[in-house]
Order: sequence, then structure tokens, then C-alpha cells
Amino acid sequence: MSDQGPGGRVALVIQRHVADESFAAFTRWQAKVSEHLRTVPGFVRQELVPPAPPHQLDWLVIQRFATLAAARGWLESEARAQLLAEIRGDRIGPEDVHLLPDAGGEHDAAVSAVFTYTIDPADAAAFEAWQRRIQDAETAFAGFLRHKIEAPSPGLHDDWVVIASYATDADLDRWLVSPERKAVLAEGQRFIERMQYRRTSYGFGFWFREGEAGKRDAFAILRSNLVVLLVLYPVVALWNLVLAGPVAALGAPPWLALFLGNLVASQILGWWAVPMAARRFRWWLAPSAGPWSRLTGYAVVLALYALSMALYAGLLSIGLWLA
Repeated sequence: MSDQGPGGRVALVIQRHVADESFAAFTRWQAKVSEHLRTVPGFVRQELVPPAPPHQLDWLVIQRFATLAAARGWLESEARAQLLAEIRGDRIGPEDVHLLPDAGGEHDAAVSAVFTYTIDPADAAAFEAWQRRIQDAETAFAGFLRHKIEAPSPGLHDDWVVIASYATDADLDRWLVSPERKAVLAEGQRFIERMQYRRTSYGFGFWFREGEAGKRDAFAILRSNLVVLLVLYPVVALWNLVLAGPVAALGAPPWLALFLGNLVASQILGWWAVPMAARRFRWWLAPSAGPWSRLTGYAVVLALYALSMALYAGLLSIGLWLA
């Protein structure tokens, strides 16, 4: 449980379902809310996460405030009540609102399952022990990032809030339908009867202090750089084979040819090649990847390096032979 006190920063987390035909009206209304929030004392900033069917069906709004008093002042203000009155009857669902401690982290690319439990205080210890068993089972699944349990906090929120975050929708799906999860859920059937569940394309990084989300992999940057090199080498090789000669023939000086080559390569890498490679190697880059996944990833990358160099050497040989 976080020790962020009532005087510390908080995040107001709002989920709301909006009918398709009311999407435009809600977007215009939310822009009006955002404009008004700039005048609210203690408001820090807001993040909007639109629906991403089929997994996330609701709008997610994160509003950060410097203090709990500032957040509650906004929640209970006449201005907010008037704004809410403007969208009643527009097939825009009721709010699901939580006030959570804000540890200052940033939004991260992840997907999360958000569970809210109403637990009898006498069952709190049993509930926490059950959640720890769930977390132990979750960590064995690829893509697992973090499992956060927030106990009720007087003046902040009344229910237990649990968030499980994974790297991708597919990773989360595998956990949600797994036999391992079904087995551990059966142990806490009495808790599930008073549970609410929602899903969102958001990592809730603001809820985690530095180091709380897990020990950082010392080789994470190395693996990311190796993936970049994997796509950088073929792009540079193709430039040298196809375009470097014509550019030089046009009279471009070496310094300009070098700049043009880097310009083309950086655009290909940034817009297409690196994002595609990162998606393909997400299983290797994920913090939760196990030792065998790590070793397999290094082996695959080394093999692809060798293949790239062999193809480039072959193409150079053919070019020299034709010349």
C-alpha cells in the first residue's frame, strides 16, 4: 500500500462508457472540461485515453492534482456539476471514479486490468494473501510488468483497487484465460462476488515510485540498441548499393551525401523499421522475459546479423562481377 498522505499528489482516474453516436459530443465536452481545469487551483495536468476496441471500451481520463484537497475541491465543485449536467441524456454512461496516490511516474505503454473490490475489514489479511498468490502466478507469464494493490485509504478511496499491467493485449489475454488464473481465482470466490473489472490501454506508471515496478534490467538498453542495429544495417547497406552511387554521380560532395544517407535512414528507422522490429521482438525486450527467452533472443539476433552481412557480401560480389 502506498504511503502517500492526504497532503501529497493524487490522480483522479475516471472511466466512462460513451455510445458511438455520442463520441463527437463527448469529445467536444471533454475539451471544454480541459479548458476549465486550467483555472482550477492545484490542477497539474490531464491525460485522455480514448477507447481502443475490442479490449478497451471506455474513455479513461487521468486528472492529476497537487493535493487531495484540490482534487476533492474539483470533484465537489459547482462548476463540475454544471459541466456534468450538460451531457446527461446523451447516451454517455455514468462515471467510475477513483482517487489514487500519484507517485510522480509517467504514462507508459502497457495494458492493464483494473479490479475494484469491496472487502469486509475482517477479511483484509486473507484478501492480501490471496492477491499475493495471484501475483506469484502472474509473474510466470510473458509480458507481465507489475501488480499493484492499494488498500482503502480514509478520505481517498473506500475500496481495494488492484491493477495488473502487461506489455500487450495478447499477453494480458493469455493470463486472463489461463488455467493458472482460474485455479487461483477459485480460492477467492467470496472476494470475486463483490468485484468490478475494467480494462484499459494504460500502464498507470504514475502509481509507482521509482524502483517499485521491479528491478530494472541492466541489459535492457543493450537489447534495444541491438534491435535498432538489426534494422539499421540493412537500410545503410541498401543505401550504399542503390542510391549512394547516383547521389555521387550528381556531384554531391561527400559531406552532403553522408547527410542525405543519414536523413533517409533516420526516417525509415523512426517511422517504420524500428517500431516494427520492436513489436516483433517485444517478447525479448519485455522486462518479464525469462532467462530462456533472453538467450533465445540473443541467438536469433546474432543469426539475423550473420544473414544480413552474408546477403550484403553476396550483393557486393555480384555488383563487382557485373562491373
